[in-house]
Amino acid sequence: MKREHRNHSGQAYSLTVVTPILADHVSELAAYLDALGPEDASPLARVTGTHFARWVILDDVVYEGGRQRRDALKASRLLFTSNFDGPLDAYLEALRTEMGEDADAVWGHCSGYPGRADAPAFAAFFRNHQVESALFFAAYGDQTVAEVRANLAQRTRLIEFAMAAQGLPAAELQARFQAEFPS
Repeated sequence: MKREHRNHSGQAYSLTVVTPILADHVSELAAYLDALGPEDASPLARVTGTHFARWVILDDVVYEGGRQRRDALKASRLLFTSNFDGPLDAYLEALRTEMGEDADAVWGHCSGYPGRADAPAFAAFFRNHQVESALFFAAYGDQTVAEVRANLAQRTRLIEFAMAAQGLPAAELQARFQAEFPS
């Protein structure tokens, strides 16, 4: 199966990238990632179409025994995973431009990172380190991030309306509902 199809679920795409971290850069990268703000303060929140994204530093692999071969990483790795709307090329361009200097501040600690100034090299870096998704399930089916946010806002409005409208007579409840939520 082609990579583009294995990494799709509905309109969403699953990107997993594993890059080697430069020697003696693990602590500095970890400190930078730890200092990033949560949720809307994260530079990943600026990247259009991102449903979910995360960075994880992998120091080594775990030996589970049995028939598994005992492996060891030659260098720590930065795992980046993201679920987003749309095609991969557009998302890589959004990572490059919308994360801005934060992209260089994160992946600049990784071996072979070309920087964000060279768009084709930036995209090639991610494609060359991409790992296939063996199983990908998009939490919101065919809904984009914008549609999910609009639905959540609508739900909030409906809950607030229901709380404020408790105990209203039926005719007044209907009139207020139609005014608040016209068809």
